[in-house]
Amino acid sequence: MTKVEAIKALMNEHNGIITLEMLYNQIEKYYPNAKLSTEWQAGLRGVLYRDIGKSFKKIDNSIYALIEYDEHNLLAENADIVTEKEVMSVVRTQQHKYRIELLKHLKYCPITMVNDSRLLVASHIKPWCVSTTDEKIDLFNGFILPPLYDKLFDSGLITFTEKKEMLLSSTLSHATIQRLNIRCGYYSELPVKGREKYLAFHNEQIFIR
Repeated sequence: MTKVEAIKALMNEHNGIITLEMLYNQIEKYYPNAKLSTEWQAGLRGVLYRDIGKSFKKIDNSIYALIEYDEHNLLAENADIVTEKEVMSVVRTQQHKYRIELLKHLKYCPITMVNDSRLLVASHIKPWCVSTTDEKIDLFNGFILPPLYDKLFDSGLITFTEKKEMLLSSTLSHATIQRLNIRCGYYSELPVKGREKYLAFHNEQIFIR
């Protein structure tokens, strides 16, 4: 099996779409030697980029799909739209509505305790692109985080456990951890109840160990 075939197989497993983090974590399932080189992540991205327009297409930042993937699957609600550009515009609107509702539900970041809505982001635990219609709008599939923590979480560089712990990816250098002033450990305000299945997905398929 070639790398292209392996990526296709992985995408098919997730209904035709994956994030880069899912690719990094799961590619060995179909291509066991994928991580043998020191620049293996760049190599995988290169395979994706070379086949854009042939086997794959880029949907959004760090999100790729099979060329035949229907972007309407990204919608949380049906909409009378036609073009890919229109689909992404409606997705942004739906995500904004989700953020408003999640802010009402959670009100503050459980890590920093910041409660100024201007500084907070609705961060899906199971990514929007691979969530079902119901999961996309499930308030238990989200945390309220500042942009830094949202970026770390979305990129699989941190994760949270059912025991209210934050874990750091081994790929983060000690210097970076110090400069960002982040720490692993117990956070009593983490709202994990009801989020267990989403946290399991993030730990297994998004978090980069």
